[in-house]
Amino acid sequence: MMVSRHHNDSDSLSSGIGSSQRFGSHAAGRTRLAIALTAALLAGSLCACGSTSDDGASPSASASSPTTSQSPSSTASASSASSPSASASASDSTAASDTCTTKELTAKLTQGAGGGAGSSYPYLVLTNSGSRTCTLRGYPGVSLRHRDTQIGAAAERDRTVSASTITLQPGQSAHSVLRIVNAGNFDASDCTPTAADTMLVYPPDQKESISIDATGITGCANSDTQILYVQVFQQGEE
Repeated sequence: MMVSRHHNDSDSLSSGIGSSQRFGSHAAGRTRLAIALTAALLAGSLCACGSTSDDGASPSASASSPTTSQSPSSTASASSASSPSASASASDSTAASDTCTTKELTAKLTQGAGGGAGSSYPYLVLTNSGSRTCTLRGYPGVSLRHRDTQIGAAAERDRTVSASTITLQPGQSAHSVLRIVNAGNFDASDCTPTAADTMLVYPPDQKESISIDATGITGCANSDTQILYVQVFQQGEE
């Protein structure tokens, strides 16, 4: 009976050991499963970070794409921007080549509108004496001189008439209305009256001048006293 109980106790012990081993095996399995799950969660978390990073990188990539795609546009824009410039340059060059030069013009003073109210209104007439058709536009530069010295201020622009381009065929003329205030209208101390012998005329856009006889015109040597006024050129001699 003692042996039998001992045997049973051994069996029980063996059974207990077996159960412990099985329990340990199950526990180890659960531990491995927990570790595997933890690893999977960590991996998922890492994947999510990588995806966010990719999302963060995407705007950069998509932002850089338009730059490349915009290059043709920029080139087209530069081309279209340069075209008007080139056209404008060509147009300016043509306009400059059509302008009447000083050497192609002769000048004279006519009675014009006569005089009144202390001023005279002669016409400055420019005639195309060249062999080609040319154009005039704008104001002449005008001043009175005495023995190669300018008398007072040059003519001031009278803006009552708008400028237009005047086309002159050979032999045709254009005129500009002058106003010359009588120097006697001013105190001598304010004017310093000085007799003129020539009128110096610069055609529009020209650096060379034409001299006209101005005998009989008196200017004011004091440049603060304005006596000369000039309008833009208009078609015809009168």
